[in-house]
Amino acid sequence: MTHRTDDAPAGTGTPPGAGTPPSGEEAPSGEDVRQLAARLVSDALVVVPVRHHSPACARAVRDAFERHRPSRVLVEGPRSFTPLVDLLCHPEAQMPLAVYAWSHPAGGSAGPDERHGGYFPFCDYSPELVALRLARAAGVPAAFCDLEVAEQAAAATARVLPGDGAIVRDDRYTHSRSLDLLSRRLGCRDEDDLWELLVEAGPDDPDAHRAALTAYCLLARHGYTDDELDEDGTRAREAEMVRHVREAVAARAPGDGPVLVVLGGFHAVALPDLLLTADDAPGTPAAAATPPTTASVPRPAELPRPAVGGASGTALVRYAFDRLDRLGGYASGMASPAWHQRVWELREAGATVAAARHEAALDVLLDVASRLRDDRRADPVATPTVGAAHAQAVLLARLRERPAPLRSDVLDAVTSCFVQGDADVDGLRVRHTARAVLTGDRVGRVPPGAGTPPLVRDTLDRLRALRLDVDGAEPRLVALDLYRNVAHRRTSRVLHGLRMLGVPFATHAGGPDFVRGTGLARVQERWEVLWSPATEGRLAELSMLGSTLAEAVDTRYAQMLAQATDDGRQPGAVEAVALLAQALVSGLHDRSRAGVTLVRDAVSAEPSFAAVVQAAGTLGLVLDGREPLDAAAVPGIDALLVAACSRALYLGTALVDQDEPPQDVAAALARLRELVVSHPDLDADGLDRLVALLRDDHPDATVRGAATGVAATRGRLTDDDLARAVSGHLAGTVPAADAVAFVRGLLLTARESAWQASGLVDALDDRLTAWERATFHAALPELRLAFAALTPRETDRVADLVAARHGGERPDVSVRHDVDAATLDDHARVAEAVEAVLARDFLGAWLTGAPAGGDPR
Repeated sequence: MTHRTDDAPAGTGTPPGAGTPPSGEEAPSGEDVRQLAARLVSDALVVVPVRHHSPACARAVRDAFERHRPSRVLVEGPRSFTPLVDLLCHPEAQMPLAVYAWSHPAGGSAGPDERHGGYFPFCDYSPELVALRLARAAGVPAAFCDLEVAEQAAAATARVLPGDGAIVRDDRYTHSRSLDLLSRRLGCRDEDDLWELLVEAGPDDPDAHRAALTAYCLLARHGYTDDELDEDGTRAREAEMVRHVREAVAARAPGDGPVLVVLGGFHAVALPDLLLTADDAPGTPAAAATPPTTASVPRPAELPRPAVGGASGTALVRYAFDRLDRLGGYASGMASPAWHQRVWELREAGATVAAARHEAALDVLLDVASRLRDDRRADPVATPTVGAAHAQAVLLARLRERPAPLRSDVLDAVTSCFVQGDADVDGLRVRHTARAVLTGDRVGRVPPGAGTPPLVRDTLDRLRALRLDVDGAEPRLVALDLYRNVAHRRTSRVLHGLRMLGVPFATHAGGPDFVRGTGLARVQERWEVLWSPATEGRLAELSMLGSTLAEAVDTRYAQMLAQATDDGRQPGAVEAVALLAQALVSGLHDRSRAGVTLVRDAVSAEPSFAAVVQAAGTLGLVLDGREPLDAAAVPGIDALLVAACSRALYLGTALVDQDEPPQDVAAALARLRELVVSHPDLDADGLDRLVALLRDDHPDATVRGAATGVAATRGRLTDDDLARAVSGHLAGTVPAADAVAFVRGLLLTARESAWQASGLVDALDDRLTAWERATFHAALPELRLAFAALTPRETDRVADLVAARHGGERPDVSVRHDVDAATLDDHARVAEAVEAVLARDFLGAWLTGAPAGGDPR
C-alpha cells in the first residue's frame, strides 16, 4: 500500500472509529500484554490466538499441543462442521479444501438478501487444521465452536456472508490505526509486511511468539465499540464460543489435560474477559489485574435467531491457492500462499526460520527465472542474475534490519535484477510472473467418502463427458459451432442451464445470444469456462433442486414459470418471451410448451407498443435460429410471431394519443420493419398504414422522423418526397430541438438517407449555418446522438459531402479522449463570452486576423 502521512487508518472500508480509542482510553501497554498472555494459559484452558492461514500460528498450535497435552480441542468455525473433521484429516485429503456452508429461508424464492453462504478454507498451514490433525492423531475429541451461517447472518446488524464470501474474517488487522502507525514506524509497506516481520519471521520461542501475537491482536481490537462489533455479529459469535468453552471445561474429568481453544486472535484476546463471571468453573483463567480488553457479550435471550424452517447445509469442496490469496480478494487470507507453503514445508523439514526463508527466496527466484525463460515475450534471465537477485534479497533484509528475507524483499530483488528495461513497462510482465509464482496454482482434492452431493458429481461427470476442463486453474475459451455441430449444441444447452442456475462456471463471451438478442450474426458461440470452489459451493446449495443437472435445471425453470405468474401476476411480453427463449437454449423443449401459452397470454395483455415489438423481435430471432435451438420441435412459435406483430400494429395506431418514450417507439419501428422484411407472412400493408399515420400525426419529431425513414426504405416515398419532408422539418420556422429530433429519428431508421439524394445534408447544412453559436451548442448533444447511428465509413461519406459543398476537402479529425463533452461545452461557453467581450470593445478582428476597422467614434 502507499505509505500515508496522515493519522487515518490504512486500507479501505475502515469501520467508523476502528483503531481510535474512546476518549480517555489508553492503548494497551506492555504490562497489559504480559498479563493477558499469561491469562491465556491455565491448568484448565489454553487459548491460542491465531491468524487464519498463518504458518507461524500453526507452529504455535503444535507447540501448545505438545506442551500441554489437551484433553479436548475447540477450533473456530460453525459447529455443524464437526462431522467433517474426519474428512479434513483424511490422509488422502489434499489441501487446499474449503467447507462451503449455506442457508436460506424455506422455499425456493429467497432473495439475495435472504440467502447466506460462505467458505471456510483450509490449507496445510492453517492453524485450525493443524489442531484438528493433532487431535485426531492423539485420539483427542475435537469440535468447532462458532455460530452457524444463518445465526451469524441473523446476529449481524449489517449484511454479511454474501453467496460466495468467506466465513472467517481477519480483515480487522488491516483496519487498525495502531497497527498502521507501527507499520510505518518499522518501515513496512503494508500490514502483510508488518505481520510477516513480527510474527512469521519472528523468533522460534513459543512464549515470545504468544506475547508478540497477543500484542498484535490487542492493537487490532483496541478501540472497537459494541455497535461496531455487532455489525458482523462478532459479539454474538463470541457468546457462542464462550458457551462451548464453558461446556468443554466443565466436562473435564479429574486428571484430564486442559481444553485447547484455537481462535482468531481478534476473538482470543477477548476470551479471558468474556469468561469472567461469578460462577466460573474452577481452573478457568482469573483476573490477576485490570483486564486489558473491554469485552462484553450479549445474553442468550438477546441473540437474534434465524427464521424457523430454513434450509441449510455444508459441503467439502476443492479450493485453490489463487482464491486463498488476500491479494486476490480473500480478505481473511495471507498474501502469496505458495510462498508461505514453501516456508512451512522447509520448517516442517527441520530448517530454522532464517534458513527456511533464505532457501524459499532462492526457490522463488529460480521459478520466476524459469518461467520468464519459457515466455517468448519476456527477456530471459541468466543464472548469474538469479544469484545476484538472491544476494540482493538477503542484503535488503539485512539493510531493513530483518532477521531473514520477507516476501517484499524478494519482490524488490526481482524488480531490481530481472527487469531489463523500464520498470513500469518491461517490469509489468516480470512482476506478474513473480506474483503468479508466489501465489501458486495448487488445487485441492477431496478425499474418498467425502459425500460429494449427487448434483455436484453428476455435473462433473456431464462436463467431463462433454470434454470441458474441470481441473484447470486458468479460464479456458470454448468455441461452439451451433449451426453445424450437434455435439456442440448439447454442450451449449448444458452451459446455458448452468448459467440459468447461477452456477459460476461458464461466462458467455461472444456469439449468438438468443435470450438477449445479441451477436446473432455470428455462427460460433464462445464461452469462458473455469471450475472453481464457487462452482461446487453453488451446486451443493442447489442440491435440493435435484440429484442430476437435468433435474435441477428443469426444477429451476419450473420455479421461474411459477414465479412469473405468482399471485395471479401477468408477466410482460418481454419477460414471457425471454422465458421461452431460455427454455429453448437450455434444451427444455417439453417445458417450452408451457412457455408458448405464457407468451400468448402476455402478448395479448401487453399495453406497450415498444414492448410488444421487442417481444416479437425475440420470437423472430428464435425462428431465425430454428436449427441450433431445435425450435421446430415446439409448435406454435410461428403463430406467436404473427400474433405479436398484429398486436403491435394495433397498439401503434394509438401512439398518437399516448405517451411512450419517442426513442423507444423509433427503435421499435425499425425493428418492426426488419421483421416484416424477413418474415413474408407478416402484415406489411398494416405496417405501411401505421407508418403513414405516425409520419403525419404523431406529436413528437423523433417518431415522425423514424416513420419517414421507414416509409422511405419501404419505397412508399420518392426521393423528392423525402427531400420535401426533410426540408420542411429543417426550415427556419421549426424549433431547433424539433429539427434535430427529426434528424435523429430519420437516421435511426434510414441511415442511407444521410448521403443519398434526400436533401438531408444540404438542408441540415443550411440550417446549421443559420443558427447562432449558442443555439448550435445547445443542440450539439442531440446532433451527436443522431449521427452516432452511422458507421465510421458512413460518417466519412457525410463529411465528404459537406466538404464538397463548401469547396474544400474533408479535414483530418483530431480525436481527444482526454476531454469529455462537459468540459468541451464549458470551454465553448467561455470562448463565446470572450468573443462577445472582444466584439463589444471592437476587438473582434483579433480572433479572425482581419484588419481592424475604424473606431466608429
